[in-house]
Amino acid sequence: MSTLNELIHYCNEDDPIGALMLTGEWGCGKTYLIQKELSKALKDTHIIVRVSLFGMNSASTLRDAVRKRWFEACMPFIDTLQKAQRGGVFRAFSSMLYRVNPLAGGAAGVVVNADVEDFIPIKPEFEDLKTHEKKKVILVYDDLERAKMDFAEVLGVINDFCENHRFNSIISVNEESLRPEIEKDPTTYQLAKEKTISQVLYHIPDYNEVISSILNKTNWQTPEYKEYLLANEELIRQVFVPEKEAFNAKTLFRGDRKNHNFRTLKKAMQNFYRIYADMGEAEKEVTTSHLYSFLAYYLVAKGGLLKDGKPHLTFEDKDIQEFYPQYSAESMTDMERGWIVTGIWNKDSFLKEIADIKQ
Repeated sequence: MSTLNELIHYCNEDDPIGALMLTGEWGCGKTYLIQKELSKALKDTHIIVRVSLFGMNSASTLRDAVRKRWFEACMPFIDTLQKAQRGGVFRAFSSMLYRVNPLAGGAAGVVVNADVEDFIPIKPEFEDLKTHEKKKVILVYDDLERAKMDFAEVLGVINDFCENHRFNSIISVNEESLRPEIEKDPTTYQLAKEKTISQVLYHIPDYNEVISSILNKTNWQTPEYKEYLLANEELIRQVFVPEKEAFNAKTLFRGDRKNHNFRTLKKAMQNFYRIYADMGEAEKEVTTSHLYSFLAYYLVAKGGLLKDGKPHLTFEDKDIQEFYPQYSAESMTDMERGWIVTGIWNKDSFLKEIADIKQ
Protein backbone atom coordinates (compact mmCIF):
# COMPACT_ATOMS: atom_id res chain seq x y z
CA MET A 1 0.00 0.00 0.00
CA SER A 2 1.10 3.60 -0.61
CA THR A 3 1.71 6.06 2.21
CA LEU A 4 -1.58 7.79 1.40
CA ASN A 5 -3.53 4.53 1.48
CA GLU A 6 -1.98 3.62 4.84
CA LEU A 7 -3.07 6.98 6.24
CA ILE A 8 -6.59 6.51 4.90
CA HIS A 9 -6.73 3.02 6.39
CA TYR A 10 -5.71 4.36 9.82
CA CYS A 11 -8.17 7.27 9.69
CA ASN A 12 -11.01 4.83 9.05
CA GLU A 13 -10.19 2.72 12.12
CA ASP A 14 -12.74 2.82 14.93
CA ASP A 15 -11.44 3.25 18.49
CA PRO A 16 -7.76 3.43 17.46
CA ILE A 17 -5.25 1.80 19.77
CA GLY A 18 -2.59 4.49 19.70
CA ALA A 19 -1.51 7.18 17.27
CA LEU A 20 0.20 6.80 13.89
CA MET A 21 3.65 8.37 13.53
CA LEU A 22 4.39 9.63 10.01
CA THR A 23 8.13 10.17 9.75
CA GLY A 24 10.41 11.29 6.96
CA GLU A 25 13.05 13.82 6.02
CA TRP A 26 12.43 17.54 6.35
CA GLY A 27 10.82 18.80 3.18
CA CYS A 28 9.88 15.36 1.86
CA GLY A 29 6.20 16.33 1.59
CA LYS A 30 4.65 15.03 4.84
CA THR A 31 2.60 18.17 5.49
CA TYR A 32 1.54 18.43 1.84
CA LEU A 33 0.50 14.78 1.88
CA ILE A 34 -1.78 15.36 4.87
CA GLN A 35 -3.15 18.82 4.10
CA LYS A 36 -3.72 18.30 0.39
CA GLU A 37 -3.92 14.65 -0.57
CA LEU A 38 -5.34 13.12 2.62
CA SER A 39 -7.79 15.99 3.15
CA LYS A 40 -8.98 15.66 -0.44
CA ALA A 41 -9.39 11.89 -0.19
CA LEU A 42 -11.41 12.13 3.05
CA LYS A 43 -13.25 15.43 2.50
CA ASP A 44 -16.69 13.78 2.44
CA THR A 45 -16.26 11.71 5.58
CA HIS A 46 -13.58 13.29 7.77
CA ILE A 47 -12.37 16.62 9.13
CA ILE A 48 -8.59 17.05 9.39
CA VAL A 49 -7.56 19.23 12.36
CA ARG A 50 -3.88 20.20 12.16
CA VAL A 51 -2.03 21.38 15.28
CA SER A 52 1.47 22.80 14.83
CA LEU A 53 3.82 21.86 17.67
CA PHE A 54 6.39 24.43 16.51
CA GLY A 55 7.52 26.33 19.64
CA MET A 56 4.95 24.63 21.89
CA ASN A 57 6.31 24.90 25.44
CA SER A 58 3.76 23.38 27.83
CA ALA A 59 1.09 20.70 28.08
CA SER A 60 -1.61 23.27 28.88
CA THR A 61 -0.68 25.35 25.82
CA LEU A 62 -0.87 22.24 23.66
CA ARG A 63 -4.29 21.26 25.04
CA ASP A 64 -5.59 24.79 24.41
CA ALA A 65 -4.19 24.68 20.86
CA VAL A 66 -5.97 21.38 20.16
CA ARG A 67 -9.27 22.83 21.34
CA LYS A 68 -8.76 26.04 19.36
CA ARG A 69 -7.95 24.20 16.12
CA TRP A 70 -10.91 21.84 16.66
CA PHE A 71 -13.30 24.79 16.92
CA GLU A 72 -11.76 26.53 13.91
CA ALA A 73 -12.21 23.41 11.76
CA CYS A 74 -15.49 22.04 13.10
CA MET A 75 -17.36 25.12 14.33
CA PRO A 76 -15.97 28.18 12.57
CA PHE A 77 -18.96 30.27 13.69
CA ILE A 78 -17.59 30.06 17.25
CA ASP A 79 -14.50 31.97 16.17
CA THR A 80 -16.76 34.56 14.52
CA LEU A 81 -18.74 34.83 17.76
CA GLN A 82 -15.57 35.36 19.78
CA LYS A 83 -14.40 38.13 17.44
CA ALA A 84 -17.81 39.78 17.59
CA GLN A 85 -17.69 39.51 21.38
CA ARG A 86 -14.39 41.36 21.45
CA GLY A 87 -15.87 43.99 19.15
CA GLY A 88 -18.79 44.68 21.47
CA VAL A 89 -21.53 43.32 19.20
CA PHE A 90 -22.62 40.69 21.68
CA ARG A 91 -22.52 43.09 24.58
CA ALA A 92 -24.98 45.28 22.70
CA PHE A 93 -27.05 42.19 21.95
CA SER A 94 -26.95 41.21 25.63
CA SER A 95 -28.08 44.69 26.67
CA MET A 96 -31.01 44.56 24.26
CA LEU A 97 -32.04 41.13 25.56
CA TYR A 98 -31.84 42.37 29.14
CA ARG A 99 -34.40 45.08 28.43
CA VAL A 100 -36.76 42.57 26.87
CA ASN A 101 -36.10 39.72 29.29
CA PRO A 102 -33.75 40.25 32.26
CA LEU A 103 -33.13 36.50 32.61
CA ALA A 104 -32.21 36.10 28.94
CA GLY A 105 -30.05 39.19 29.05
CA GLY A 106 -28.25 37.93 32.14
CA ALA A 107 -27.58 34.55 30.56
CA ALA A 108 -26.24 36.20 27.41
CA GLY A 109 -23.99 38.31 29.59
CA VAL A 110 -22.49 35.20 31.15
CA VAL A 111 -21.71 33.80 27.68
CA VAL A 112 -20.22 37.11 26.57
CA ASN A 113 -17.95 37.39 29.59
CA ALA A 114 -16.79 33.78 29.45
CA ASP A 115 -14.94 31.76 26.83
CA VAL A 116 -17.64 30.26 24.64
CA GLU A 117 -15.41 27.28 23.84
CA ASP A 118 -15.47 26.24 27.50
CA PHE A 119 -19.14 25.33 27.23
CA ILE A 120 -18.72 22.88 24.34
CA PRO A 121 -16.70 19.65 24.64
CA ILE A 122 -14.61 18.61 21.63
CA LYS A 123 -15.41 15.17 20.25
CA PRO A 124 -13.89 12.76 17.68
CA GLU A 125 -17.11 12.93 15.67
CA PHE A 126 -18.82 16.12 14.58
CA GLU A 127 -22.39 16.53 13.41
CA ASP A 128 -23.02 19.48 11.12
CA LEU A 129 -25.72 21.65 12.69
CA LYS A 130 -27.34 22.38 9.31
CA THR A 131 -27.08 19.12 7.39
CA HIS A 132 -26.81 16.81 10.43
CA GLU A 133 -24.10 15.01 8.50
CA LYS A 134 -21.59 13.26 10.78
CA LYS A 135 -17.88 13.37 10.10
CA LYS A 136 -14.93 11.80 11.88
CA VAL A 137 -12.35 14.22 13.28
CA ILE A 138 -8.65 13.41 12.80
CA LEU A 139 -6.08 15.22 14.94
CA VAL A 140 -2.77 15.83 13.18
CA TYR A 141 0.24 16.98 15.22
CA ASP A 142 2.88 18.56 12.99
CA ASP A 143 6.57 19.29 13.70
CA LEU A 144 7.03 17.25 16.89
CA GLU A 145 10.79 17.77 16.62
CA ARG A 146 10.32 21.57 16.82
CA ALA A 147 8.40 21.56 20.12
CA LYS A 148 10.13 23.29 23.05
CA MET A 149 8.78 20.90 25.65
CA ASP A 150 9.87 17.46 26.75
CA PHE A 151 9.01 14.87 24.10
CA ALA A 152 7.56 12.48 26.63
CA GLU A 153 5.27 15.27 27.83
CA VAL A 154 4.12 15.99 24.27
CA LEU A 155 3.39 12.31 23.67
CA GLY A 156 1.53 12.20 26.99
CA VAL A 157 -0.92 14.90 25.85
CA ILE A 158 -1.35 13.22 22.46
CA ASN A 159 -1.97 9.89 24.16
CA ASP A 160 -4.66 11.45 26.35
CA PHE A 161 -6.62 12.73 23.34
CA CYS A 162 -6.12 9.43 21.53
CA GLU A 163 -6.72 6.92 24.33
CA ASN A 164 -9.20 8.76 26.54
CA HIS A 165 -11.03 10.93 24.01
CA ARG A 166 -10.83 8.38 21.14
CA PHE A 167 -9.35 10.67 18.50
CA ASN A 168 -7.54 9.09 15.57
CA SER A 169 -4.21 10.93 15.83
CA ILE A 170 -1.36 11.36 13.35
CA ILE A 171 2.05 12.66 14.44
CA SER A 172 4.17 14.17 11.64
CA VAL A 173 7.86 14.25 12.54
CA ASN A 174 11.40 13.84 11.26
CA GLU A 175 12.24 11.27 13.91
CA GLU A 176 15.85 11.07 12.75
CA SER A 177 16.34 14.69 13.86
CA LEU A 178 15.35 13.67 17.39
CA ARG A 179 18.23 11.21 17.65
CA PRO A 180 20.58 13.48 19.67
CA GLU A 181 17.83 14.11 22.25
CA ILE A 182 16.72 10.46 22.26
CA GLU A 183 20.27 9.29 22.92
CA LYS A 184 20.36 11.39 26.11
CA ASP A 185 17.47 9.41 27.61
CA PRO A 186 16.45 6.59 25.24
CA THR A 187 14.46 4.67 27.86
CA THR A 188 12.05 7.53 28.63
CA TYR A 189 11.47 8.22 24.92
CA GLN A 190 10.91 4.58 24.03
CA LEU A 191 8.48 4.06 26.91
CA ALA A 192 6.48 7.14 25.92
CA LYS A 193 6.55 6.08 22.27
CA GLU A 194 5.45 2.52 23.09
CA LYS A 195 2.53 3.90 25.09
CA THR A 196 1.41 6.42 22.46
CA ILE A 197 2.40 5.10 19.02
CA SER A 198 0.74 2.05 17.50
CA GLN A 199 2.31 2.34 14.04
CA VAL A 200 5.31 4.07 12.46
CA LEU A 201 4.95 4.94 8.78
CA TYR A 202 8.01 6.05 6.79
CA HIS A 203 7.15 8.48 4.02
CA ILE A 204 9.37 7.89 0.99
CA PRO A 205 7.91 10.06 -1.78
CA ASP A 206 8.04 9.44 -5.51
CA TYR A 207 10.94 11.85 -6.03
CA ASN A 208 10.70 11.89 -9.82
CA GLU A 209 6.98 12.62 -9.75
CA VAL A 210 7.33 15.44 -7.22
CA ILE A 211 10.19 17.08 -9.15
CA SER A 212 8.12 16.94 -12.34
CA SER A 213 5.19 18.53 -10.49
CA ILE A 214 7.39 21.30 -9.06
CA LEU A 215 8.87 22.13 -12.46
CA ASN A 216 5.52 22.19 -14.23
CA LYS A 217 3.29 23.81 -11.63
CA THR A 218 5.54 26.49 -10.13
CA ASN A 219 5.19 30.06 -11.38
CA TRP A 220 8.84 30.60 -12.31
CA GLN A 221 10.15 34.10 -12.94
CA THR A 222 9.77 33.96 -16.75
CA PRO A 223 8.36 31.48 -19.29
CA GLU A 224 11.85 31.19 -20.80
CA TYR A 225 13.33 30.19 -17.45
CA LYS A 226 10.64 27.57 -16.98
CA GLU A 227 11.53 26.11 -20.38
CA TYR A 228 15.19 26.11 -19.35
CA LEU A 229 14.46 24.17 -16.15
CA LEU A 230 12.21 21.69 -17.96
CA ALA A 231 14.95 21.12 -20.54
CA ASN A 232 17.29 20.25 -17.64
CA GLU A 233 14.80 18.09 -15.71
CA GLU A 234 16.96 14.98 -15.95
CA LEU A 235 19.99 16.84 -14.59
CA ILE A 236 17.91 18.18 -11.68
CA ARG A 237 16.81 14.62 -10.93
CA GLN A 238 20.44 13.50 -10.87
CA VAL A 239 21.24 16.19 -8.31
CA PHE A 240 18.30 15.51 -6.03
CA VAL A 241 17.00 11.95 -6.29
CA PRO A 242 18.68 9.51 -3.87
CA GLU A 243 20.58 6.49 -5.08
CA LYS A 244 18.53 3.35 -5.63
CA GLU A 245 19.65 1.73 -2.40
CA ALA A 246 18.44 4.80 -0.47
CA PHE A 247 14.82 4.09 -1.33
CA ASN A 248 14.78 1.64 1.55
CA ALA A 249 13.56 3.09 4.86
CA LYS A 250 16.47 1.66 6.85
CA THR A 251 19.15 3.10 4.55
CA LEU A 252 17.27 6.37 4.06
CA PHE A 253 17.32 7.22 7.76
CA ARG A 254 20.73 5.81 8.62
CA GLY A 255 24.30 6.09 7.39
CA ASP A 256 25.56 8.73 4.96
CA ARG A 257 23.26 10.54 2.56
CA LYS A 258 22.58 13.84 0.87
CA ASN A 259 19.75 16.30 1.41
CA HIS A 260 16.32 15.49 -0.09
CA ASN A 261 14.37 18.59 0.94
CA PHE A 262 11.92 19.67 -1.77
CA ARG A 263 11.51 23.13 -0.24
CA THR A 264 15.28 23.70 -0.44
CA LEU A 265 15.44 22.41 -4.02
CA LYS A 266 12.63 24.71 -5.12
CA LYS A 267 14.28 27.70 -3.45
CA ALA A 268 17.61 26.81 -5.08
CA MET A 269 15.99 26.82 -8.53
CA GLN A 270 14.25 30.12 -7.81
CA ASN A 271 17.59 31.65 -6.78
CA PHE A 272 19.45 30.28 -9.79
CA TYR A 273 17.29 32.51 -11.96
CA ARG A 274 19.46 35.48 -10.96
CA ILE A 275 22.53 33.71 -12.36
CA TYR A 276 20.60 32.63 -15.44
CA ALA A 277 19.31 36.17 -16.08
CA ASP A 278 22.58 38.02 -15.40
CA MET A 279 24.66 35.69 -17.55
CA GLY A 280 22.07 35.87 -20.33
CA GLU A 281 22.14 39.66 -20.17
CA ALA A 282 25.91 39.53 -20.63
CA GLU A 283 25.46 37.02 -23.47
CA LYS A 284 27.28 34.30 -21.61
CA GLU A 285 26.22 30.65 -21.75
CA VAL A 286 24.78 28.99 -18.66
CA THR A 287 26.35 25.53 -18.69
CA THR A 288 24.73 22.43 -17.27
CA SER A 289 27.80 22.02 -15.06
CA HIS A 290 27.07 25.41 -13.53
CA LEU A 291 23.43 24.51 -12.81
CA TYR A 292 24.39 21.12 -11.32
CA SER A 293 27.12 22.59 -9.12
CA PHE A 294 24.96 25.48 -7.90
CA LEU A 295 22.08 23.20 -6.90
CA ALA A 296 24.44 20.77 -5.15
CA TYR A 297 26.21 23.56 -3.25
CA TYR A 298 22.91 25.18 -2.27
CA LEU A 299 21.41 21.91 -0.98
CA VAL A 300 24.47 21.20 1.15
CA ALA A 301 24.81 24.79 2.43
CA LYS A 302 21.15 24.94 3.51
CA GLY A 303 20.53 21.36 4.61
CA GLY A 304 23.93 19.89 5.38
CA LEU A 305 24.92 16.27 4.89
CA LEU A 306 24.14 13.21 6.97
CA LYS A 307 27.24 11.30 8.07
CA ASP A 308 27.21 8.41 10.51
CA GLY A 309 23.54 9.15 11.08
CA LYS A 310 24.23 12.73 12.22
CA PRO A 311 23.78 16.05 10.36
CA HIS A 312 26.88 18.02 9.36
CA LEU A 313 26.50 21.68 8.37
CA THR A 314 30.23 22.36 7.88
CA PHE A 315 31.65 21.06 4.62
CA GLU A 316 34.35 21.38 1.97
CA ASP A 317 34.20 20.92 -1.80
CA LYS A 318 35.43 17.35 -1.49
CA ASP A 319 32.49 16.56 0.82
CA ILE A 320 30.06 17.84 -1.79
CA GLN A 321 31.72 15.86 -4.55
CA GLU A 322 31.43 12.69 -2.47
CA PHE A 323 27.65 12.92 -2.65
CA TYR A 324 27.32 14.82 -5.94
CA PRO A 325 29.86 13.24 -8.35
CA GLN A 326 29.36 15.81 -11.12
CA TYR A 327 29.96 18.76 -8.80
CA SER A 328 32.66 21.08 -10.14
CA ALA A 329 34.21 23.51 -7.67
CA GLU A 330 35.57 25.49 -10.65
CA SER A 331 32.01 26.19 -11.84
CA MET A 332 31.12 28.01 -8.64
CA THR A 333 32.19 31.64 -8.21
CA ASP A 334 33.11 33.17 -4.87
CA MET A 335 30.21 35.57 -5.42
CA GLU A 336 27.73 32.69 -5.57
CA ARG A 337 29.15 30.96 -2.52
CA GLY A 338 28.97 34.16 -0.49
CA TRP A 339 25.48 34.97 -1.75
CA ILE A 340 24.11 31.57 -0.73
CA VAL A 341 25.43 32.07 2.80
CA THR A 342 24.95 35.83 3.33
CA GLY A 343 22.15 36.70 0.89
CA ILE A 344 24.13 39.60 -0.65
CA TRP A 345 24.40 39.68 -4.46
CA ASN A 346 26.81 41.79 -6.54
CA LYS A 347 26.18 41.47 -10.25
CA ASP A 348 29.39 43.18 -11.38
CA SER A 349 31.60 40.99 -9.19
CA PHE A 350 29.77 37.90 -10.41
CA LEU A 351 30.18 38.73 -14.13
CA LYS A 352 33.85 39.59 -13.64
CA GLU A 353 34.48 36.19 -12.04
CA ILE A 354 32.60 34.46 -14.87
CA ALA A 355 34.76 36.27 -17.41
CA ASP A 356 37.90 35.19 -15.56
CA ILE A 357 36.70 31.56 -15.51
CA LYS A 358 36.07 31.60 -19.27
CA GLN A 359 39.57 32.97 -19.89
